[in-house]
Amino acid sequence: MRGISMVRSRLYLPLIILSLSLMNLGCGGGSYSSPAVSTPQPSPTPDAQGMQGSWTIAFHSDVSNDYTVLEANISQSSTHVYAGATSAIVYQGTSLQSTIRPTSFGSKCDSGAVGTVTLDGTLTNHQPANDALTFTLTQTGSLGVAVINASASTNDTQISDGTYTVPPVCGFPEDHGTFQGFQDSVKFSGTDTYTGTFQGDTTIVRFTSESSGFGLSATGTDNSAAFTLTGSATGFFLTLTGNISGQPVTWLVLYDSTYNTFGIYDSDANFLGSLSGSLGGSNPWDY
Repeated sequence: MRGISMVRSRLYLPLIILSLSLMNLGCGGGSYSSPAVSTPQPSPTPDAQGMQGSWTIAFHSDVSNDYTVLEANISQSSTHVYAGATSAIVYQGTSLQSTIRPTSFGSKCDSGAVGTVTLDGTLTNHQPANDALTFTLTQTGSLGVAVINASASTNDTQISDGTYTVPPVCGFPEDHGTFQGFQDSVKFSGTDTYTGTFQGDTTIVRFTSESSGFGLSATGTDNSAAFTLTGSATGFFLTLTGNISGQPVTWLVLYDSTYNTFGIYDSDANFLGSLSGSLGGSNPWDY
């Protein structure tokens, strides 16, 4: 699972392109005359799909310089945007690289088992190209409840200019900072092959998404032994379970759609290895 971006090019380049487009619009030629009588304009309505889809949102603390990353499958009903406990997860990270590596899964209020996360927000401008977004992110753990209050701008595919605050909670001081986010597809066809090395074994995997919803499976070989894992995607975070060589495994996987690679972790956020596709270029997990 791209303030910081999960993948800088995915967060910043579209924003630069958008800014240049706006500048060109503002510099158009021709003359304009205001009508003598103003004509009432219809109220703009949100895009039919809007923010609905898979998102990665990275919160960068101005206090600790750490990062809290939200992976979410956001739903939208009119101007209401939301993600329930089964559609959102968070992890903590500190590394400023092309992709943030997690240092722990769950919120700062978690101890042991990972708690729940919910998002509830509102789009206020009613304009898909440049809307104002406000939301609360509620993180409930065994140590307490942390609530992020946030506001930003969005064009339905990127979130920019975000600021947030969190009151003192769970033994941590008040926090505030900035955040950005992006939406992308996390559907896998089952035809692309990804390879990597885990504890000296060569692993080959194909990921297949269900035709609807967020379920998926991973089939492949580990040191020539066939295996199948099943699970689901939350944002760009994949959870897969099954057996490999007769041993039960749980893969917690962060997908980088820019480089078409996967970083794989265990439940304690220990890095196990990476899988690379066919796009070439550097692997953001190899640092």
